Amino acid sequence: MSFRLSKSVTMCLACTLLLAGSALAQGGELVSAVWGVPAARVDVTSRVRTFIHDGVLQFEVRRSVLGIDPAPHQNKILVIRVRDWHGAVQEYSYPERSTVNLELKPQDQGERRDDHEQQGREERHDDHEQQGREERHEEGYERRERGLRIIRADYGAEGQFVDVTETVRNRMEYGHLNFRVDNYSLGVDPLPGVHKFLRIEYIVDGDRRNIVVDEKTDLQLP
Repeated sequence: MSFRLSKSVTMCLACTLLLAGSALAQGGELVSAVWGVPAARVDVTSRVRTFIHDGVLQFEVRRSVLGIDPAPHQNKILVIRVRDWHGAVQEYSYPERSTVNLELKPQDQGERRDDHEQQGREERHDDHEQQGREERHEEGYERRERGLRIIRADYGAEGQFVDVTETVRNRMEYGHLNFRVDNYSLGVDPLPGVHKFLRIEYIVDGDRRNIVVDEKTDLQLP
């Protein structure tokens, strides 16, 4: 009987430790959030950060919540990257219309890492990899856009704009832009009922330029 009791206590203790480890693994720092499909993704990290309350990230994955639709009429996925307090980065994928529920608790004093130098090396390594990806990404756009390069595009009004750079880039055809500026073509309506406009910063034939186009107006570049 003593053996059976000891075995039961051991099993309960193991379960408790397992649950504690799972909760700890979920805590950490939000690194990035990317929303869309493989051919059309947008960075929504800043938007996702606004949903963190009392150490919990919880919201429903919808275009109306994230404020942008990078791939209209397609089933999109939100990928969230979280760095735990041991430096490891975990990825969590959420299909459209699913619910995000992550614990992002601040690091406790007793759990802080002693090896700050290692963390710095990891962050520099991540930055280097990100820079390399961005450079390769930009090189690909330069080759594809044949002289026209979209630097940034924002859509909105009254100080409330959303980044639609990827959406505008995806509308490039043979080095030209030609589409009607409206909520449907840009996949988002940041201010319903308010007349908006599209701001584009771009490079054509080596010259850096800016253009502002009213909503419900045809855009042609170059």
